[in-house]
Amino acid sequence: YPTLFMAAIDYLAIQGSAVPCERVFSSAKETTTPRRNRIHADLMEMLQMLKFSLKGGESLNFTQGTSREDVVSYLDTLLDEENSVPEDIHAYMQSLLATVQ
Repeated sequence: YPTLFMAAIDYLAIQGSAVPCERVFSSAKETTTPRRNRIHADLMEMLQMLKFSLKGGESLNFTQGTSREDVVSYLDTLLDEENSVPEDIHAYMQSLLATVQ
């Protein structure tokens, strides 16, 4: 059924609506202004994700994870990792060397 296959590829690949795509470009146009036209693609992606989450009602909490209990818990996990001895020291050393290279 090669003819049917080619017809399906031609017609099923058509996007149902271009609205979501247009919305993304409109949002990016609001972020990239004439004064901010040299934003790197990575930063642009981060700004778009931040804008999307803020519009979705999610708020930023810059103090999350900074309570005394959180810090003590984090330091405890660091100490536990430092004091743990791997079962296979040679495999552990190889994994450390692999991360350095």
